[in-house]
Amino acid sequence: MAGIYVHIPFCNSFCIYCGFYSVINKQIRENYIPALKREISGRRNFFTDGTKINTLYFGGGTPSVMEIPQLEEIVQCLKENFDFAFAAGAVDKFEFTVEVNPDDITPQYADGLKSIGVNRISMGVQSFIDEHLKWMHRRHTAKEAINAYHILRDAGFENISLDLIFGFAGLTARQWRYNLDKITSLRPDHISAYQLSIDEGTALEALANQGKYLPVDADECAAQYAALQNVLAAAGYDQYEISNFARRTDTISSHVSGSGVNSLPRSISYRSQHNSNYWNKIPYLGLGPGAHSFDGSNHREWNFPNVENYCNLQTKEIRSGETLTEKDIFNESIMLGLRQTDGLDLNALNKGLLKTTLTAIARLEDEHLLLQDNIKDNAGNEQFIIKIPTDKFFISDSIMRDLFL
Repeated sequence: MAGIYVHIPFCNSFCIYCGFYSVINKQIRENYIPALKREISGRRNFFTDGTKINTLYFGGGTPSVMEIPQLEEIVQCLKENFDFAFAAGAVDKFEFTVEVNPDDITPQYADGLKSIGVNRISMGVQSFIDEHLKWMHRRHTAKEAINAYHILRDAGFENISLDLIFGFAGLTARQWRYNLDKITSLRPDHISAYQLSIDEGTALEALANQGKYLPVDADECAAQYAALQNVLAAAGYDQYEISNFARRTDTISSHVSGSGVNSLPRSISYRSQHNSNYWNKIPYLGLGPGAHSFDGSNHREWNFPNVENYCNLQTKEIRSGETLTEKDIFNESIMLGLRQTDGLDLNALNKGLLKTTLTAIARLEDEHLLLQDNIKDNAGNEQFIIKIPTDKFFISDSIMRDLFL
């Protein structure tokens, strides 16, 4: 089992907060496909023999600025070079996600995504309040986002994730509750919600440096995060990671699409399989400028974020990498495990290094900042699980730091 991430580094405009690598240059888009196919072919032996790819994720940037034939060409090249665990009609066996912007979605585009095998959509809504969308430099209105969602449903997409942003200046408690009520009324299958951060190189950072933007007080952000957790839980969403919520399958009945009513299998989980691969240290390959890869053990690689060099081969190498130390692996395991509600099995950690943190673990348990849950797996092996209580997720960074070496 493994995943592939394909970076589409193009946007038609830049959001005020976005720190992900992308460019607006439209002329280079035609050159990007051959360069990407060249990397795909050159990385065909990244995984060990027999490894099946169970998740494919097109992120960006904005993948939906690409035309369907362009995306199809990329998918075909991937199929020719990797062993995909396709299972016709079974979205719980193979997950193919594409990130989209609402203003790119038309019935024809949605049908095109279905035709190339996409079975999960991640759409950035960010807010249902137009004044906030305008401030964020989003290219769509709230009405257009809602319309795009219904277009995707009518096209037959039964796994749709929507994004929201909170914790920014000007967002009141009432407005945040409005956004939460609006998104839950749509009944997406998955919701991601992120606190606004000031990333390096963004327009927001420039405003902050000029004194034209002041970060929101931590207590206010904490209150918005608590509201997020409470409203989504009441609406039938299970939190499985700090920023991610999946709709409970026992709340599923059916979706009405243009082709009629599509009943959903009870076994479907709406957790993001691809992102869960990251958090559970499953091997993944990143393709495109700025993309990262991990061999599932101790080696990471990343492509340099320069699409011009990537397309023109102006540099001899397009990537770099590192081998993780035992300390790196330990700290990363803490961070990835404790960000999930399932927690972290202490048996997975280096036993020698774990001894140095047992006192800190005990102290955090005494302070009710960590919970311990000892269970047995399917094979009867005892697992020693530690997890952060969900009502302490907002301060999870400080809890994790107490366990880092």
